[in-house]
Amino acid sequence: MPWLMASAKTLSYAVNMAVLRHAARQGAGDVIFVSTDGYVLEGPRSTVVIATDGDQGGGNPCLLTPPPWYPILRGTTQQALFEVARAKGYDCDYRALRVADLFDSQGIWLVSSMTLAARVHTLDGRRLPRTPIAEVFAELVDAAIVSDR
Repeated sequence: MPWLMASAKTLSYAVNMAVLRHAARQGAGDVIFVSTDGYVLEGPRSTVVIATDGDQGGGNPCLLTPPPWYPILRGTTQQALFEVARAKGYDCDYRALRVADLFDSQGIWLVSSMTLAARVHTLDGRRLPRTPIAEVFAELVDAAIVSDR
């Protein structure tokens, strides 16, 4: 994509809106920025969160998001989500993610204070399977929004 990558959510509003218009012309509702070396960054107005099998397996999924030391803006909704999810026994972590990690995950969401949790159902034109934790994820985000942090 011919868009600036570093600090995507902190770039000018015009650039982010141009990216979203370009995505709409391609039939997509949103965008996930990926660095030139293949690492997942963020959306133009959201934070990427994925669910993976927990490290112990068989338990709650682990929630992952790109690390805050990347050139991205930390997401307040993601931070609140991780606080609530940890309190409910979920592992949450910051990790370098590649596009393959998105495809291998149990679910992908774009979280923000405006859209709350938008589940990614198509990635690079490939339809993703329904995720069994979608309802639980939405409940965690709802709890995060109303929590007294």
